[in-house]
Amino acid sequence: MIEKVIEVKNLTKSFKLFSTNKDRLLNIIPFVNKKFDMHISLDNISFDVKKGEFVSIIGKNGSGKSTLLKILCGVLQKTSGEYIVNGSIVSLLELGTGFNPELSGRENIIASSKTMNFDTNYIYSKIDEIEAFADLEEYFDMPIKTYSSGMYVRLAMSLFLHLNPDIFIIDEALSVGDIFFQQKCFSKIEEMRKKGVAFLFVSHDINTVLNMSDRVLLLDHSKQIYFGDKHEACKLYYDSDKKEKYKKTVQIDSSQILESVNEKDALISQIYKHNIFDFDQLNQNKDTCIKACMVEDENGKLTTSVDLMKSLTFYFIIRIEENIKNPSIVLKIKDKYNNKISVVNKNIFSREQLIKLSIVFSIQPGQYSIDLSLANRMELNKGCNLVDYPNFTIIDINFDYTKNEPPFYGIAHIENSLQIERIIK
Repeated sequence: MIEKVIEVKNLTKSFKLFSTNKDRLLNIIPFVNKKFDMHISLDNISFDVKKGEFVSIIGKNGSGKSTLLKILCGVLQKTSGEYIVNGSIVSLLELGTGFNPELSGRENIIASSKTMNFDTNYIYSKIDEIEAFADLEEYFDMPIKTYSSGMYVRLAMSLFLHLNPDIFIIDEALSVGDIFFQQKCFSKIEEMRKKGVAFLFVSHDINTVLNMSDRVLLLDHSKQIYFGDKHEACKLYYDSDKKEKYKKTVQIDSSQILESVNEKDALISQIYKHNIFDFDQLNQNKDTCIKACMVEDENGKLTTSVDLMKSLTFYFIIRIEENIKNPSIVLKIKDKYNNKISVVNKNIFSREQLIKLSIVFSIQPGQYSIDLSLANRMELNKGCNLVDYPNFTIIDINFDYTKNEPPFYGIAHIENSLQIERIIK
């Protein structure tokens, strides 16, 4: 039987919120009416982490992720429930906490390890490995007040990844540094996992969660929504950005389906059944509108997550007024900085129709949002939007840099060819 290093059962954490300092003072006086509001930060959470397992915790800001980690690390006390931690913990809740800016990188490594009660002889035996991993060259023996922010986090990650705990708890720290340093970090984590080190990881980076996790815990508004398969958890997490759709897909009245499509058309029925966006909220009885959309990958799986250089297929049911002469469907793909990475603009017909649009995602792995529009082209490169569906969905492009050579470097792949015409000499 695989040993559980963390086991949490019905864990709850609540805080008393006081309106005034007077109310706070009255709370400690016996036999006096107390005035406070109770805030629930964690509500009946249960999960476990096995030896050598990588478990991620995801959820919106304020869902209770960091509170949960702080309880497991002993920073906060639970209100009720129970948890068991079998083994030593290293927690990376904030990179570089406790570093002294006047000390060198080497001196901070030794001082921090003593603070965390790790054996000094062990750290001295690892100091050369830590120095090589951080790759700070002469800066390793200079005061860290001279470091850039990137150098600072490289030093902190290098220290923590060379300690020898049973459990490693990380809060949003695996996206530090450049891609080559991240590759080293991920390789080191895999090496530690093979030795039985368990990881509990909090992140908003779904690409990392999908690549690294064995299981995923999803929290929302202090409650546990799901614990288990990482793909299902991430799908539910994406749905949370679509107006409280954690537990259900968009509901379409069956009579509406029968009015607009032939009941025998199985594909159209499937599109309505697996519709990923609440179009009705923005349609407002418009004659030109998108009525439903379904997304699947190359294997026919319903998902908005795709591997790099693979395709997703979008199925749209669209209605266009007959007086619209040059209608088109427009997808704007935007990165986390709100930059337009690509715009897909395709002509369609002026009637009710089923459209199939396939897109190969040959852009840098990560999360991207899609804005969707129906437009009317007036002339070359000019037109007007008829209806907009901002933040229509989120696309997650996955690639495991620790195990594969990327097909390209940079933001996007550009088709190219090389041919040697002849050998001159």
